Amino acid sequence: MSAMPSSLGTAPETGGRESPSGAVERALATLELLALAEEPIRLSDIAHKLAIPKSAAHRILTSLVENGWADQSSESECYSLTLHMALIGQRQLARLDKADLRQPVLEEVARRTKELVRLTAVKNGALVWIASARGRRSGLVYEPDMGERIVPFATANGKVWLASLSADDAARIALAAGLGKWREAPPNTIRSLAALAEELAETRRHGFGLAREEAEIGVGAVAVPIRRDGTLVGTMSVAAPISRLPPQRIEEIVPLLRRAATDMALVWS
Repeated sequence: MSAMPSSLGTAPETGGRESPSGAVERALATLELLALAEEPIRLSDIAHKLAIPKSAAHRILTSLVENGWADQSSESECYSLTLHMALIGQRQLARLDKADLRQPVLEEVARRTKELVRLTAVKNGALVWIASARGRRSGLVYEPDMGERIVPFATANGKVWLASLSADDAARIALAAGLGKWREAPPNTIRSLAALAEELAETRRHGFGLAREEAEIGVGAVAVPIRRDGTLVGTMSVAAPISRLPPQRIEEIVPLLRRAATDMALVWS
């Protein structure tokens, strides 16, 4: 079910010439790499990280330097971005006029999916709702209470969180949340540690969590992790009436969520 992530920098070349789409992808990947780097990077390291030939990396970097996007140190010969990208980014932020840059990320996913998008954060050893965006204004609209408790073993967000923890910690949290004792649990809800362990293994394997009428009858959700420096800091999900979340639709939503989670990590505070 999981859509495989695209691999930047591996676009096929024919007759020694790169396709236009492959060239654009490599240039964007190079820009992103330089933007996120803590310090200037050598040509060989850039080629290695992007899994492209050094000759291809050199062509991209030369173009970036000539167009004012990057600079090469005359001493170390390492590459870094100029202020050009930062100034463009500053102008974009001013146009958005958003104090919290997480909200535009949520709103973009909501706009594209036409469903409810929600954001969680790990706070004091628990998962809590912190923001949302609604993509549908009419018809069958799912709009839950943002103050409701997140049942970790019955929600897509909760499963993603538990899957990031050790087996012992995940079991402890699930039991404390009422695993096997929740009287109002819908029929599809996980009720044993064995079933939970199997579900979390699937979540880790696919890289996203699913819930189908487990926390609430008639409602489904798909969620992905948000990580900073390798640590899960929150999750982001799309929730909708179960009739609007068939497998094919989930395959379309997961890549959108993954890209948004990457952006969310950049603006996480």
